[in-house]
Amino acid sequence: MDVATGNEVQRPSTSGSTTLAEEWRFFWSHKNAKVIAGFLAGVLLLRFALGGWSWWDLVVVAGFIAAEPFIEWLVHVFILHWKPKEVFGRKLDPVVARKHRAHHKDPRRTDWIFIPFPFLMRVIPVSAVLYLLVMPTVRLAVTTMATGLSILFTYEWTHYLIHSRYQPRSRVYRFIWRAHRLHHFKNEKYWFGVTMHAGDFVLGTFPDKDEVETSPTCKTLGVAEQV
Repeated sequence: MDVATGNEVQRPSTSGSTTLAEEWRFFWSHKNAKVIAGFLAGVLLLRFALGGWSWWDLVVVAGFIAAEPFIEWLVHVFILHWKPKEVFGRKLDPVVARKHRAHHKDPRRTDWIFIPFPFLMRVIPVSAVLYLLVMPTVRLAVTTMATGLSILFTYEWTHYLIHSRYQPRSRVYRFIWRAHRLHHFKNEKYWFGVTMHAGDFVLGTFPDKDEVETSPTCKTLGVAEQV
């Protein structure tokens, strides 16, 4: 049994296939899903209350979606795959990178699939402040927040589902599922996208799997110390 947000919820079977409904029920029991959805609902209500819709709202949404594959790529490469470094005599090894190495070591363990909760609770308000500072109007800042939270929720759900026992049915999901599993079990230096892979195609990290050697460091990311 897994415990999430105070409720005891039975995780779907660890052997054989499961249904989408079973996986959704477990995903929704996790506090990350509830927190992101709660923030998203509040931001959407605020945006509708503000009104004043314009074509710029569509531009913001389209621009964020277009940038997302490259954001995923950059975060995955430079933050999640960060290797510990000595900086001014101190070891610099962010918790999010340590948790990600743990995730590679045991990709099925639920604790490591989701974004670390303390990190999530910092990212959401910091992003909101950044949007308010950067965007020309409050309305567009709130539109950006709503878009970002929607993408974040989609990311968490997609990443969880890929690591679940649910078997791909659609061609699109099968493509995403296969690419992420190649990252975990074939070579960690490729296939950095999770929800989208345009970043991999543009930046040259989506090779044919037969052209890439199986990496001996898929589980460790080349770092001996684990969480």
